[in-house]
Amino acid sequence: MKFFLSLVSCLLLLVFLWWHWRLGLTRYFDVDEFAHLSWAYQMLSGRRPYIDFLFFFPPGFHLFLMPLFAFGGGVTPIIVARALAFVVFVLLVGVTMLLFWLQRRSWVAILAGVFLAFLPLPFDKYLEIRPDTLAVLFAMVGMVLQILASKGLTLRGRVRPYQFLAGFFYALSLLILPKVLPQVGVAIAVLFLMNFGKKHHSFFPFLIGLVVPLFIFGLYALWLGNPDQVIYSLTKLPVEANKISQTFIMMPDLFFYPNTTFYGEPGWSMGLISNHAIWIIAIFMGAYRLVAPRGWSEFLIAATFFVYALFYVQIVPLKHTQYLIPIAVFVAFYAADAVDMVWQKSKAAVFMGFPILAIGLYQTFLLVNTPKLAWTNADTIKELTTLFRTIPTTEYILDLTGQTIYYKHPYVACCLPIGQSAPYLSRPLPSLAQALEKTKTKYIFEGGLTRTNTLLPDDQAYITAHYLPHPVIAGLLLRK
Repeated sequence: MKFFLSLVSCLLLLVFLWWHWRLGLTRYFDVDEFAHLSWAYQMLSGRRPYIDFLFFFPPGFHLFLMPLFAFGGGVTPIIVARALAFVVFVLLVGVTMLLFWLQRRSWVAILAGVFLAFLPLPFDKYLEIRPDTLAVLFAMVGMVLQILASKGLTLRGRVRPYQFLAGFFYALSLLILPKVLPQVGVAIAVLFLMNFGKKHHSFFPFLIGLVVPLFIFGLYALWLGNPDQVIYSLTKLPVEANKISQTFIMMPDLFFYPNTTFYGEPGWSMGLISNHAIWIIAIFMGAYRLVAPRGWSEFLIAATFFVYALFYVQIVPLKHTQYLIPIAVFVAFYAADAVDMVWQKSKAAVFMGFPILAIGLYQTFLLVNTPKLAWTNADTIKELTTLFRTIPTTEYILDLTGQTIYYKHPYVACCLPIGQSAPYLSRPLPSLAQALEKTKTKYIFEGGLTRTNTLLPDDQAYITAHYLPHPVIAGLLLRK
């Protein structure tokens, strides 16, 4: 019985992952993906983040992307980066299953991976070139190591350095994306409570592991030559830039209403119903584990789940779907946990109901994701190939989306709708018109989003007076 259920679950997981691979290589690009690639290439080219160009991320993810440019130029790194995003997601699925196995020692661990690969929300964000999935992967590895340490596993009579490694991976996750700070905060609090009052405790190895990567980054910030600007860029600047949320209001439940893009069909479709059922079951299961935990590791997982959810609902200013990436990991975990609870009470009930679950997930998965096969990136790839072949990389291009990647930047800010955030910045940006004049910039790339419309009125007026649409390349403006 257990072998059959495990086999079917593995097959289902492989099918879902194959679809992730298939869609990841063909789906249209989110504009954020190009921004990250552009920033990575700027760093690879010797430009200093925070100092030479506006940047408000830690550099971890962009260091991770840099080797991709060794595969070639043109659109090649973009495609390879999508393939790498798939690898990162597969590893995240694996770590989620490992975490479940450590807690339950049950074949249902496979279902944790199945649910994570199935969830319509935030399915698309796992396909994209963004730091969120990688940061969550490292944070989850930290959690697994922390739990291994709490269980006191040994090798040849010696305690493995799990706490040091847990702190080390948590720190790396922060250096990839600070959005995982809620998870790291919970990990520190739980470890402190576990060791409170003990004469011999493991808090200091964890702390050392946490501090080492952050200390190295501190030295890097000093080496950049302006640590004050680095601190501003990583702390105050993101807060100021996100004040545009006062205009673009996004409620926490925005993406949980009927939506053809996410759920495949209009109205209350099977995709939406299945997604919501898994989320609701997981929330109730996680709440049960939180109030009645079986040990510190159980409390660590449940507390992290709800702190992430609280962070999303109450603190995140712009509630884009990528903020659901870490929450979805725990949704998958606790949805599988609910199945395991039923399995422990009635194996016959799970065995009889499993075919319905497996077939339902498979059919719903196809309904949700088959329409996405038509939403390809072929036009974007073709347009960028034309651009790269037409314009020498020695030219300056004011790139408002990040898509041109390889070209010289005439302005301190790129790849963003900079005019929307500019009024909120305590350190004003320099004159865009003067920068374009000084560098004699011939080209402005606004992309299909026509991002020149997001600039400040004076900058829009300057561009209108001095630039016209390129006769061949869509989204490109040419100086008159």
